[in-house]
Amino acid sequence: MTLQSFLVRSDPRQDQFTAAHQARTASRQVLYLALHLLPGALAYFFINVSAIHGFMVRVTHIPDPLLQGLYMVGVTLVWHLFFPLIVLNWAEKLSFRQIVSFLGLDHFDFKGFFLVVPLFFLVYTLLSLPFMRFAYPVLVDWINSVPWLRVPSYSIFQGTRIYLLPGWMLLLFAVGNFVGEEVYFRGYLLKKIGFLGSWAWVVNSMLFALYHMWQPAMTWPLIILSLAFGLLMRWRKNLYPLIFFHFLANIAWGAIIGAVLARWH
Repeated sequence: MTLQSFLVRSDPRQDQFTAAHQARTASRQVLYLALHLLPGALAYFFINVSAIHGFMVRVTHIPDPLLQGLYMVGVTLVWHLFFPLIVLNWAEKLSFRQIVSFLGLDHFDFKGFFLVVPLFFLVYTLLSLPFMRFAYPVLVDWINSVPWLRVPSYSIFQGTRIYLLPGWMLLLFAVGNFVGEEVYFRGYLLKKIGFLGSWAWVVNSMLFALYHMWQPAMTWPLIILSLAFGLLMRWRKNLYPLIFFHFLANIAWGAIIGAVLARWH
């Protein structure tokens, strides 16, 4: 068995979906590129723009940070899951079964989930250590030097304020983060920008990093590391390994990097 045969999984159906459903007109191509950023722009608008945030708190009478939590559940879970379902069913006339197949969810990739992802995550973590040690802090400081890119002090993404949210909301946000984002970005949008050819996974990954506009100093410096998401989808053509890798990247990766860098200091 070669390394390529171990890492790469073929799925002609996914290639057929990309060929049949990618955006073809210039206006649609621009639209689907913009749809990568639109949910993040909405989150930035309602959370990071203090005037809008204060106005919504006063009008809705929903306590802050609960209101911010509702925004994020709306973006990561509701938008990311239901937008593809509605468009693929209503505009492109796909049945629910076809939609599940389109998104890469109709078959569980055991090899990718249990073998490829752990190895991929290990290599990803090791390769990212020098970047996180030397480049990441510089980029964070540079982004924070731009006033409109700083995370507001009241934001749930400032420090540990996110843990002020009730447990049920944190759970919904986590599902939206690991599942919703992968359904939207890798399952749906990556195929819609298939017109970019071999560059589609690169553009998809970079726009995914930039989409996190509500916490730019945390995620924008990781734009190069985010290429791992698109590459893994290009190799496995199945969403379940991506969901697992996303979980590991958000939960375990930061802890490992922090522990190693603490020892370096």
